[in-house]
Amino acid sequence: MEGILKVTPEKLISTAQEFQQSGSRIRNLTQEMVNMVDSLKSAWEGEAATAYGTKFHQLDDDMEKMHRMIEEHVKDLNEMARQYQLAETTNMESANALAGDVIS
Repeated sequence: MEGILKVTPEKLISTAQEFQQSGSRIRNLTQEMVNMVDSLKSAWEGEAATAYGTKFHQLDDDMEKMHRMIEEHVKDLNEMARQYQLAETTNMESANALAGDVIS
């Protein structure tokens, strides 16, 4: 069975949904963290505060890249499911088109 993947379109779709939910949680948590750091600006000033804010916003950029990667995986999984479903439909139509009474 080497090289054979056993997966259903439904499993691909449910996995895509799980990825999407995780991506949304990551985005929400990141936004909460950004809001917390930004709220420090009114109480924390100086070079250290500026350096911390800069570093943290770099992390925010990285988290946004991660979110885009997750969204790309969601699209890929959904597209794979669509392709599997299309292939299955095509195969069923081809099988149904075959004559069943070829030997009399």
